[in-house]
Amino acid sequence: MSDSLNQNGFPNGEFAAFSTAQMSYFLPYTPNTSPADLNQFFGQDILHVTITPNNDLEIALPDSEILLAHYDQLVAKFTNGKYKVIDADYYHKNFNDPIVDDRQHGIL
Repeated sequence: MSDSLNQNGFPNGEFAAFSTAQMSYFLPYTPNTSPADLNQFFGQDILHVTITPNNDLEIALPDSEILLAHYDQLVAKFTNGKYKVIDADYYHKNFNDPIVDDRQHGIL
């Protein structure tokens, strides 16, 4: 995994990590992401995924907006078959970190 994702505390280990709700899967897209990683993560949707000449990951599913993932971003796959490209900060805020109010106090 690339240094910038490690510095942001993204989980190590298997390339596809479950969120705490087990409703999403995440693929850190780095220079080390292999074709086997992509095939495993995207499954049948791999037919709609290409790597552009500048190494962006292009996800062009039918009837969906084209998504581009750059190195050191995460591809989120939801159980409804939708994808979203996010960064580690977005991941921590929306999937991993505790819920807090505007003053950073925990919400019960």
